[in-house]
Amino acid sequence: MSKKEEFAKIFASESKFPSMQLLRELSFMAGWDSCMKHLASLPWNEAVNEIVKHIETNRSENPNSSEKED
Repeated sequence: MSKKEEFAKIFASESKFPSMQLLRELSFMAGWDSCMKHLASLPWNEAVNEIVKHIETNRSENPNSSEKED
């Protein structure tokens, strides 16, 4: 059983209101699936360029996020 199926089962069996953690997990998985589908539709070099552009953008927003402190 996939993780999405597990979440659907939990949601259906427990209560009318899913937990925030469950909603975050489902949102992440939906976003991840959409991202992978988009990248798969592009030629390889364009997909890589989009990934690199995303990393560079995030690095410029958080300049110390990928650096270890000494």
